[in-house]
Amino acid sequence: MSILKNAVDSIAIGLEDYQSTDERRIISSARNIFAGILLLFKHKLAELSPPDSDEALIKQKVLPTLNAGEVNWVGKGPKTVDVRDIEDRFKSLGIELDWKRLEKIHKYRNNIEHYYSDLTHESIQRLISDSFLIIRDFASIHLRRDPKELLGEEAWAVLVEVNEVYEREKLECVEKIKRLSFYSDEISLALSEYSCNECGSGLIAPLGESDDAIEEEFECRSCNESYVYENIINRALPEYFRDLIYFSHKEGDYIPLTGCPHCLENLYLYNEKICAGCGEAAEHECNVCGSTMNPEEISEDPICSSCLYMMEKDD
Repeated sequence: MSILKNAVDSIAIGLEDYQSTDERRIISSARNIFAGILLLFKHKLAELSPPDSDEALIKQKVLPTLNAGEVNWVGKGPKTVDVRDIEDRFKSLGIELDWKRLEKIHKYRNNIEHYYSDLTHESIQRLISDSFLIIRDFASIHLRRDPKELLGEEAWAVLVEVNEVYEREKLECVEKIKRLSFYSDEISLALSEYSCNECGSGLIAPLGESDDAIEEEFECRSCNESYVYENIINRALPEYFRDLIYFSHKEGDYIPLTGCPHCLENLYLYNEKICAGCGEAAEHECNVCGSTMNPEEISEDPICSSCLYMMEKDD
């Protein structure tokens, strides 16, 4: 059986699992759909592997061999590439993919299997919606196949329907969030992109009629988990700024979030100069030397670490 047929079958079985009334098959649905996507990727790598290389590009171990004085690289062993290997090889081959979306699918699949305890069929709609976009683009662009013909009309119809339902509900949630007033636009965007920590769904919306976000309670439409403003914002912001936080640490730049020096309970947006919870602004310049302070130096008594060290040394 070919890798491509395995991929199509795995996705179809995952969609059948999703349609089942047996809640126990939700985890199987996530597992099969993600496995099918990886098999599509491996099929592409197998296509690009040199002849007589034992499909080297899909093997974790690739070793050199000599043939008539020429060095050839041949795949060895039964182990095939994992997600990270696939990403490395695709990037090296110039194969573009929405890696952020794939990472979300991968993370969501793992969370469904290991962490989420209160699962419903609605909980997996986001994974299927993201998978639809990955499958559609990869099949048409990189496999040069009509995704509807590749998967079959029945499976394709399920993918399209779930994606449309999820995107419509997601848009409704985002529009409700946009109508609220926030201390910063970044907070609104972070909340719009946040996923429920109980079921992983992105369908989170305000419950009440207030125009002020800090007075609102929020609820996940998939599992009915409720959040007060401060609770959800302090979860959403680190997720929203995750990549920037990573690169800030890597490059030695200022991190975008720190603890609020006023309320001591919520996250302070350094670049926005405002606390996400209490709305207070902090001084960013040292009262002694006038230099701009690092996020870690922000406090009620605005003195940079260098001046503080000199003052303590003089004492």
